[in-house]
Amino acid sequence: MNEQEAAAALREIHGLRQSCGDERQLAALDDLATILEECAAISGSYLWFAGD
Repeated sequence: MNEQEAAAALREIHGLRQSCGDERQLAALDDLATILEECAAISGSYLWFAGD
Protein backbone atom coordinates (compact mmCIF):
# COMPACT_ATOMS: atom_id res chain seq x y z
CA MET A 1 0.00 0.00 0.00
CA ASN A 2 1.53 3.33 -1.00
CA GLU A 3 0.96 6.68 0.71
CA GLN A 4 -2.11 7.53 -1.42
CA GLU A 5 -3.73 4.17 -0.67
CA ALA A 6 -2.91 4.59 3.03
CA ALA A 7 -4.61 7.99 3.03
CA ALA A 8 -7.71 6.50 1.38
CA ALA A 9 -7.81 3.65 3.91
CA LEU A 10 -7.41 6.14 6.74
CA ARG A 11 -10.58 7.93 5.62
CA GLU A 12 -12.50 4.67 6.15
CA ILE A 13 -11.42 4.24 9.78
CA HIS A 14 -14.34 6.24 11.22
CA GLY A 15 -16.92 3.96 9.62
CA LEU A 16 -15.05 0.88 10.74
CA ARG A 17 -14.96 2.10 14.36
CA GLN A 18 -18.77 2.06 14.42
CA SER A 19 -18.83 -1.65 13.56
CA CYS A 20 -16.27 -2.74 16.18
CA GLY A 21 -17.70 -5.00 18.83
CA ASP A 22 -15.23 -4.68 21.68
CA GLU A 23 -12.24 -2.79 23.07
CA ARG A 24 -9.69 -5.15 21.50
CA GLN A 25 -11.05 -4.43 18.04
CA LEU A 26 -11.03 -0.69 18.73
CA ALA A 27 -7.45 -0.86 19.97
CA ALA A 28 -6.36 -2.75 16.85
CA LEU A 29 -8.13 -0.21 14.64
CA ASP A 30 -6.42 2.64 16.50
CA ASP A 31 -3.04 0.95 15.95
CA LEU A 32 -3.83 0.57 12.26
CA ALA A 33 -4.84 4.24 12.03
CA THR A 34 -1.51 5.28 13.53
CA ILE A 35 0.43 3.21 11.01
CA LEU A 36 -1.70 4.49 8.12
CA GLU A 37 -1.16 8.10 9.24
CA GLU A 38 2.61 7.58 9.26
CA CYS A 39 2.58 6.01 5.82
CA ALA A 40 0.28 8.68 4.37
CA ALA A 41 2.51 11.46 5.71
CA ILE A 42 5.71 10.26 4.00
CA SER A 43 5.90 10.61 0.24
CA GLY A 44 7.18 7.46 -1.45
CA SER A 45 6.48 5.23 1.54
CA TYR A 46 4.85 1.81 1.50
CA LEU A 47 3.00 -0.23 4.08
CA TRP A 48 3.28 -4.00 3.74
CA PHE A 49 1.08 -6.56 5.47
CA ALA A 50 2.33 -10.10 5.97
CA GLY A 51 0.26 -13.01 7.17
CA ASP A 52 -3.44 -13.68 7.52
